[in-house]
Amino acid sequence: MSEISVHVGGHVTLLFSIHSKALLARNQGSKGAGLCLEDGVISTVTQLQEGTDQISVNSFEGKPFTEGDELYLNLLKSFRELFSIDSPVKIEIDLQLPVSQGFGMSAAGLLATSLALGELFDCGDEGQLARLAHRIERQISGGLGDVLGLWAGGCELRIKPGSPPFPGVAKGFDVGCPALLVWVPEHEKHTSNYIDNPDWKTKITKAGESSVKRLMKYNWDMSVWNHLLDEADRFALESGLLEEKSRADLLNVVLNNCNDNMSSHLCMLGTSLIIVPKRLDEEFDCEDLASHLRSLGLGVKETILQ
Repeated sequence: MSEISVHVGGHVTLLFSIHSKALLARNQGSKGAGLCLEDGVISTVTQLQEGTDQISVNSFEGKPFTEGDELYLNLLKSFRELFSIDSPVKIEIDLQLPVSQGFGMSAAGLLATSLALGELFDCGDEGQLARLAHRIERQISGGLGDVLGLWAGGCELRIKPGSPPFPGVAKGFDVGCPALLVWVPEHEKHTSNYIDNPDWKTKITKAGESSVKRLMKYNWDMSVWNHLLDEADRFALESGLLEEKSRADLLNVVLNNCNDNMSSHLCMLGTSLIIVPKRLDEEFDCEDLASHLRSLGLGVKETILQ
C-alpha cells in the first residue's frame, strides 16, 4: 500500500483586485499581495487495493469537518479525468488553521492534495497539479489568487491574474519571521460573499488595482516591507472592508494591546488579522500578546512567515 503526505502552508491576502469574468478558470484570479505561512494543511493520500474512495477532513480543533469532503471529492474526480486514474484512494486532510477566516485553507488543501496525488500515481508536473488546484478553487469561489500566491511563496506580489505557472504571474521573497494570526471564532466569512457581489467587486477591485500599481514601482524584496504594510492599511480603508463593524472592533482590540514594533493588518476576507513586525531587523516576540488575546476569547495562532 503506497502512501504520500504533502504539507502546504496557508496564505494571507493583504490586498487584491477581482478578475473573475474570464470563461476559463485558469484565466480567472486576482492581482494583489500577501504572505505565505508555515502553518497550513497536511494531505495524506493512500492508494487502496479495492473498495471505494475514503475522504476525511479534520478541522483546526481536531474534529471531523464533513463540510470539506465535497471539495476533495471534486478534486479527485477532476484528477481522475485528467490523468485516467481508476484506483480507489484514501485522502486524509489535517487543517492547521481555521476555515473561512482568510488563511487560504481551501487553496492550501487543494494544492497539497493535488501534489500528493500526482506523486502517488507518478503523473503530472507541478504546474499541471497547481493549475488543477486553482481550477477547483475557482469552481467553489473559495479564493482567487491564493494558489498563485502559494506558488510564488514568501511575501508575494501577484501582478497578472490566473493560475500558476501561467497565465498568472507572481513574484515573492523570503521573510522567515514570526507572526500572529488572530480571529473571531464565531464570525467566519466565505470569500464568495464578497467576490461574487457586484458592489463589493467594484470597490475592492478599484482599491486593489491602485495598490498593486503603486507597489510595482518598487523592487520586490525586503526593502518594500514598509510600503506593503502601508498599502495593506490603505486598501482596507479604500475598499470599505474596514467599515464592517466586526472587523473594525477586532482591529481596535488588537491595536490597543500591541507594542510599537507590532503592525496589525486585516486578512482578506475573514474576520481576522495578522500581526507582523514593523521592522524586520528587530526581535519580534508576540507570546505575551497571544496569551492576553486568548484570554479575551479570540482565536490565536503563532506562526512563521515563509
